[in-house]
Amino acid sequence: MPHNYNILRIGKVKNRQQITNAAEHNLRLRIQDNIDSSKSHFNQILINSLGVSTTDATDLQKKLTDHYKKLDIKEKKDNVLMVEFVVSASPEFFKGKTKKQIQDWANSQVEFFKKEFGDQVKFAVLHLDEKTPHIHFMLGTEQKTVKHYKNRYGSTEKETWSLNAKRYSKGFLIELHNRHAEHNQELGLKRGVKGSMRKHKSLKEFYSIVDKALDTDYQKTIEKTIESLETSFLSKKVSIEEIREKFAPMMNKLMKQQKVLKEKYAFDIKDWATQLQLKADQLETKETELENFKKHIGNSLKMKQDFEAELKAVRARAKELEEENERLKAKIQPKNPPLVKPQGLTGNKIGSRI
Repeated sequence: MPHNYNILRIGKVKNRQQITNAAEHNLRLRIQDNIDSSKSHFNQILINSLGVSTTDATDLQKKLTDHYKKLDIKEKKDNVLMVEFVVSASPEFFKGKTKKQIQDWANSQVEFFKKEFGDQVKFAVLHLDEKTPHIHFMLGTEQKTVKHYKNRYGSTEKETWSLNAKRYSKGFLIELHNRHAEHNQELGLKRGVKGSMRKHKSLKEFYSIVDKALDTDYQKTIEKTIESLETSFLSKKVSIEEIREKFAPMMNKLMKQQKVLKEKYAFDIKDWATQLQLKADQLETKETELENFKKHIGNSLKMKQDFEAELKAVRARAKELEEENERLKAKIQPKNPPLVKPQGLTGNKIGSRI
């Protein structure tokens, strides 16, 4: 019987572009091959404490910025702005599950995160349009500090807020995994293997790993093996010099091959890694350019809409003024024609003497 494992992953979000990228994915505002768009309407927003727009990927970072400003937080260059958790389980766990059972699982995860992180949980969405159901939790990193002051008049305290993600240490995450697994035991889920969390390596770290892997000295290894050889059937030491003499041609050949292969593979692997990093940097640049272009188009469209709305209002006002002008004209013009003096009558008197 396959084990149903609990899955909990974490990622730190250090700038606003990364927040927007995460929102684009979480709100399905970009096309991805691993998403079945015909099922995207089944996705559910479970938490949205900032009132983020579901049609604007930039709104999450905007609302978060407003939230931090209200707390009078002074951001630093190296601050982690948000933390994203992805919660799921083994694919086998969800096989045969009803909609209600999946909803109960999702509600249970929300309950755990609210208990652990409280108001720091800003956004959560359940994705049901990928291969395995999962939840994205987006957390703020604001932290309140209460400072106490004393003077001759008594004591007072002052609250200040800052951004702090130092709590997410390796030890904290291990314990968080433990508590999360315990929380999900009643659902039939088990904790994954401790220490199995994968970490992304920087290019510099990757180079170091390659160098270490290719730096094995086989000559020392073979020498050590030769010196420790014993013949089980003779129960005495083998002639080291005799063995070394017989092994020498083969060892020299192996050493040359090792050196050539080491240099070749080190170059090939590092070159591949460099090209991959370059592609990643180019992709990130393209994403930034695309985001700026989208903002420019959005601003242009908004200006056009504002101009059309203003023009419509001016035309409506002009029509009102025209109608008002016609009404005023109608009031000024007399309703009855003016009296006409009869012909033949002269003088100021009505009659005259004969």
